[in-house]
Amino acid sequence: MKFQTTDGVWIDYLDQGKGNPVILVTGFGGYKEIWVLQVQYLLKMGYRVITYDHRNQGGSQRNVFPQSMNRLILDLRELVQKLNIHAPLLIGHSMGASVCYGYIDQFSDVAGVIGVDQTPKMLNTKDWSFGFLNANENNYQEVSKISPEVHETLNGLDQRVIGELFNAKNKNPFRREANYQLLLDHFRKDWRETLANTTVPVMLMSAVQSPYYKAAFVDEVSGTNSCVSGVKLNNCGHVIMAEVPDEFNQLLRHFLLKNHRRQVISKDLCQNNIRD
Repeated sequence: MKFQTTDGVWIDYLDQGKGNPVILVTGFGGYKEIWVLQVQYLLKMGYRVITYDHRNQGGSQRNVFPQSMNRLILDLRELVQKLNIHAPLLIGHSMGASVCYGYIDQFSDVAGVIGVDQTPKMLNTKDWSFGFLNANENNYQEVSKISPEVHETLNGLDQRVIGELFNAKNKNPFRREANYQLLLDHFRKDWRETLANTTVPVMLMSAVQSPYYKAAFVDEVSGTNSCVSGVKLNNCGHVIMAEVPDEFNQLLRHFLLKNHRRQVISKDLCQNNIRD
């Protein structure tokens, strides 16, 4: 399925199931097919599950310029409005988590957020040592130009994910150079204050063997706000949900059930406000 944004870009998405809504947000260069095992799990739990590809990625419209994190946040907002979704739970991986951080910075109708292996500040500074690799204010433009020579996963993806993801990548190859300006904007963002002040329940997941980030960033951030919790997962790299999906899904289930009442109440309030 596709919907057109207010600036005329066609976004490819899937809307499956009924019940309380969960939106899965991919990272830089990601494909919605990466979430296949979460989609199956959530549908069995009785949730409505929405996945989509960012502009210039996956099955969405290509060769779209200019690009920015704020535009990706607005794309998500317009998808929420298009599908008449109230009080969604947002799950974002990598840059997709930053989209979720930015969303709760601007909009209040969110039941909860799970951020998967994404520090809220990409640049390392004197007061922040949990950024992306060695990126800092002086070198991030050069760092952004080249794909890091690392293995994103520790032991590879779960075999149950590979089929659909492989087909999606072959059909719509990702062009890093076409998304360079977006990556620069991603590097410039700092969502620490947003997470320190949010009243939305947030769970941050990090991978002990992540090639990009120090897993302890979740402890640093969760210590600033009682609404934010952190968990560090072992035996996986950056793509936690597709490397150790069963462990990930158990944590997901716990977070969903813990915030089920909040989602129901928030959803009712949103719908009542619309009627009023």
